[in-house]
Amino acid sequence: MAPPKYLEAAKKACQRRNDALAAFYQPPEWDESKLPANLTEYSLDSGYYSSEELKIIQTSARDILVNIAQKEWTSLAVTQAFCKAAALAQKLTNCLTEVLFKEAFETARTLDEHLELTGSIVGPLHGLPISLKDCFIIAPYPASIGLAALANQPQNNDTVLVSILRELGAVLYAKTNVPTSMLMTETTNCIWGECRNPLQKLLSPGGSSGGEAALIAFHGSPLGVGTDLGGSIRTPAAWCYLYGLKPSVGRFPSWGGMSGIPGQEFVPAVSGPMARDLDSLRLFCETILSPAAAPWRKDPKCLPMEWKTSVLKQGTKLRVGLIGRHDGVVHCHPPVERALGLVKTALEAQGHEVVDWRVDDHGEILRTLQLGLSTLSGTTVADMLEEWDEPLLPSMGSFKASPERRIVQATVVGSNNLKKGELQKSYLERMASIDCIIQAVSPFAAARLGATQERFYVGYTAVWNLLDLPVCTFPVTMADRDLDKARDLSQFQYLNDLDSKVQAEYDPDIYHGAPVSLQIVGKRLEEEKVLDMVDVVAKALKQY
Repeated sequence: MAPPKYLEAAKKACQRRNDALAAFYQPPEWDESKLPANLTEYSLDSGYYSSEELKIIQTSARDILVNIAQKEWTSLAVTQAFCKAAALAQKLTNCLTEVLFKEAFETARTLDEHLELTGSIVGPLHGLPISLKDCFIIAPYPASIGLAALANQPQNNDTVLVSILRELGAVLYAKTNVPTSMLMTETTNCIWGECRNPLQKLLSPGGSSGGEAALIAFHGSPLGVGTDLGGSIRTPAAWCYLYGLKPSVGRFPSWGGMSGIPGQEFVPAVSGPMARDLDSLRLFCETILSPAAAPWRKDPKCLPMEWKTSVLKQGTKLRVGLIGRHDGVVHCHPPVERALGLVKTALEAQGHEVVDWRVDDHGEILRTLQLGLSTLSGTTVADMLEEWDEPLLPSMGSFKASPERRIVQATVVGSNNLKKGELQKSYLERMASIDCIIQAVSPFAAARLGATQERFYVGYTAVWNLLDLPVCTFPVTMADRDLDKARDLSQFQYLNDLDSKVQAEYDPDIYHGAPVSLQIVGKRLEEEKVLDMVDVVAKALKQY
């Protein structure tokens, strides 16, 4: 019997990546059995980096730009430091797909020469290394999105965002791992393999921007860009203790990327920034949505809205709707419940009002989303997998091909769109009395590797995609076996079978040290206010 076709495609793609890494770096060989849970901390203390490299990779994006502009650091030195970190991140977490170190070094040298000759920078992102999720096209490199059919297929045209980043002076040096067709909440596929969480190696970095989150959390990138269709920025950002912004549709350019469900616009995927600090998100937003960049002149679906600063007046007291330990479908785990309590107490201590937010309509929102996506996905994904003998992983079962799904009826599509509009109008009216909603990002703090295959649930994040509301994650705490005891499940009242499976998964010892983050939901196209409110919450937590 002939071997599956995808194996040859995977071998070729991985060899391309490995050769590109080996041309510049040979990370040390460490005994896996002796590696601690937190790979990031271990690497920073390992002696792998010089003192100067350590300083660079632990500096925020904005401060890196200042150091380059003032000629304290060269763009080349900064780029080399992050490429060196990315090489080690790949070895320990399997977070990379396409490696562009050679081109990055050439770009950095050109930028340094320009600064030396003219005394001026080429743009506001001059010399800053930025990493990108695999779906962003950097021609001629493939954008495989975890599929054998695309793994070695050269691309001809850059994604609009890629062109803009280059014009602003950014250095593009790596693309990052995703799940198969970007349709799972953990990052694994048959081409590049499974990616793990650098902050707790037994756990997943999430998906679908999981490789991006892992690289940033490892200090292998100061700023990255992901995409979000049902939580694909927020879940990885939350599971890797990062800030991650999912904007409303049209706020940021998304034109020209590789799609997991081509042609699907019932709930469009959006692009957004991910970083270890909030200010790096602001940096991305203010530079991309500036008059100089003007993405609305390059992407026909990008709204002509410049970024505004300091939208929320200092000292403003917020009225916050808090979604508690469940969303009407699945309960969160004990560490996540503790994080919700911490934030509530911290906000109230600063004089903000926190009210319980009802979720009785969330089930209907999710059903509408699931029906719309499954209807419009047709059999595209399943057909591409079948052609290359790739297995359909359990959590992707809803995309399985069937004869009746090869024909999409216009009446079904129209009905879905009408229902979406009704739900958006209803929620708009509901949110009139509050500034924002705070909710968990996932039932898990960060899920164990493989756990979501039989416990797939994106209800905490996907509702906000259908409603088209801007959302940003923020770190809160770490899971602690002593503080986050397992519940007595013999007395626990499950909401359904899925809830039972999710609750049974929790083990205080396995999840000890897992990042715990939450998300703030704002009103449509109010991304500036969302980031300002995240800042308010972060400061309240520090003062608590």
